[in-house]
Amino acid sequence: MARINQPNLQHWIEFGLFKIAEVLIRLLTWRGACRLGAGLGLLVWFLDPAHRRIVRSNLRASDLGVDETEVRRLTRRCFANFGSMLLATLRMLTMSPERIRDLVRIEGLEHFDAAAAEGKGTIALTGHFGNWELMALGLSLEGRSLAVIGRELDNPLLEPYLSGLRGRFGNSVIAKNGAVRESLKALKQGKAIGFLLDQDAQKNGVFTRFFGQWASTFPTAGMLATRYDLPILPIFNRVHPDGSVTVLIRPPFHAPRTGNPDQDILAATQLMTTCIEDEVRQDPAWWFWMHRRFKTQPKAGSLPPEKVQPADTETQAGDNVVVGRH
Repeated sequence: MARINQPNLQHWIEFGLFKIAEVLIRLLTWRGACRLGAGLGLLVWFLDPAHRRIVRSNLRASDLGVDETEVRRLTRRCFANFGSMLLATLRMLTMSPERIRDLVRIEGLEHFDAAAAEGKGTIALTGHFGNWELMALGLSLEGRSLAVIGRELDNPLLEPYLSGLRGRFGNSVIAKNGAVRESLKALKQGKAIGFLLDQDAQKNGVFTRFFGQWASTFPTAGMLATRYDLPILPIFNRVHPDGSVTVLIRPPFHAPRTGNPDQDILAATQLMTTCIEDEVRQDPAWWFWMHRRFKTQPKAGSLPPEKVQPADTETQAGDNVVVGRH
C-alpha cells in the first residue's frame, strides 16, 4: 500500500496562497491572467538565480547554436511564458467549456481518428511545451480524450485541484507508479495514452540524444509501441500572443520492429525524443528549460557501440513515418 503523503506546514502555506490566487484570478480576463502571469514569471526570473542558472546551463549545453545574448533573452522568455501558463491554468479551473473552446483551434483531428481506427489504443506523444494543459482540455472537449501518465504534485492539498482540472471534460490521469499496468488496461479499451516524454528518467531510463546531449528517457512508451505495434501520435501546440493555442496533431506512425526488443525500444524512444526536439526547435522559449533534462549522464564506457550512434530516425522509420520537421 502506498504511503499517504501527509500535509506539512509548507503545504498548508502553499495551499493558502493558492486559494487567494484562485479567487483573485477569477476577477481577471483570460488575457489579463496571461499578462499578469508573464510579469510574475519575470519577477521569479529576477529573484531566483538557482533556476535562472539551470535554464542558462541547459540552453548552453544544447546544440541550438545560440550565443550568450540569445541565451539570456531565451531565459527571460522562458520564465515569462511559464508564468503566463501557470496563471492561465488557474484561470481554467472555473472557465466554461464554451470559453475554453474559443481559445483552442485544432488541426489534424483526422490523424487522431486514424490512429484510433486501428483499434489497438494509441501512444499520444507530447511534452512540456506551449500550454499543454489547455491543449489537453481542448482535445477532450472535441471528444478526443487522453489518459495522461503524470507524477502527482508533492503537495497533497493541491493535487486534487490539478487532477480535477485535467479530468474536467473526460481526460484521466495515470499515476507513474503502476503506469504500465494501468496503461495496458486503457489500451485494451482503445484509449489514447498521453506521454510527456521529455523529463529526466534518472536510473530508470534509456539514453537518447536530445539537443545534442545524452538524456535519460523513460522507455515505457517505446516498450508499449514496439511490443504491441501501436500507432504513435505526436500532439503539440503553438501559443499565440493572446494566450490562445493551436493544437497540431501530426500523422501517426509506427516504430520499427526488428525482433530485438531492447534495440526496438531504444529506436522507438529515440524517434519520439527527436519528434519532441523538432517541435521545440521551432520556438525554444516555450519549452520547460527549468527542468534539469541532462542531469543524468551515462557512466564512462557504459554505452555499447550501438547506443553511441543512435540510428537515424527518419531512415529507420521507413516510408510510413513522419517525424518532426513539418
